[in-house]
Order: sequence, then C-alpha cells, then structure tokens
Amino acid sequence: MTTKKKIYIVASWVLVIICMGIIFSLSAQNGEESSQLSSSFLTALLERLGLTINEAMLRNCAHCLEFMGLSVFMFNAVYVTFETKLLPIIAFAGTVIYAITDEIHQIFVPDRAFQLSDILIDSTGALIGVITSLIILKIMLIIKERGIKNGSIKTI
Repeated sequence: MTTKKKIYIVASWVLVIICMGIIFSLSAQNGEESSQLSSSFLTALLERLGLTINEAMLRNCAHCLEFMGLSVFMFNAVYVTFETKLLPIIAFAGTVIYAITDEIHQIFVPDRAFQLSDILIDSTGALIGVITSLIILKIMLIIKERGIKNGSIKTI
C-alpha cells in the first residue's frame, strides 16, 4: 500500500470522527441550549429566505442532514479501507449504531431524552447518504472505466 493511500485512509476516518464529534457536541447541549440554537438558526433562515418552517421541522431536517453527512463519510472511509461487497450495509449500520448511541447519550443530558423517532429520522438520513454515495461511486467507476478504455486515465 502506498503512502498516499495510507494518508487518504487516515484522512477519511478522521472526517468520520470529526463528524461524530460534532454530532456528540450538539447532543451534549441541554434542552434550552439546543432550543436556542435551533431558534436562532430558524430566525436567520426565515429572514434570509422568506421560508415558513417550524422548529420541529427544522430539527428533524438537521437530524437527517447530519446523519446523511456521517453516512457519506462512513461510506467513503469503509470504501477506501476495505474491499467488500458489504460496503453499503456497513456504512448504513455503522451510522445507525451511532444514531442509537447518540440517543442513549441524550438520556444523560439535562432536558434531553431518548427518542425512537430521532433514530428513525437519523436512519433515513443515513439511507439517503448511502444511496447518494452508491450513485456517485457508480458514476465515478463508469468515468474511470471509459477513461481507461480511451487511454486518458492511467491506473497505478
């Protein structure tokens, strides 16, 4: 394995860990802090875009997006580290497991609670991220294959 590949693997897993850290820190906010963050973001969003959205919908979208991002990073890290046909299952399962641990963590945070509905929303985001990653991977492999056939892409 080349040094370049090793660096790419480490960087990929570092992105997974950073994303998990961001999710953890957001979950560590007590209920009031979390609500204030959502409200201030909602106010800024409404002022700039003229959208009508309630706080619950915003929080659900945020949950979905953060776990979609985590699943994309997880998919990439697993892809570059292991050669496995179980790639989408591992990326999805790893993200859902983290969603469950995130909800367990919230049991210990004041004014927060374990919510099965959040796990379902997080899992939806994870599924969207894995499907998006599969589509991007397929497109990249098609482009690479066509480039190799045309001689414009060189393999290592």
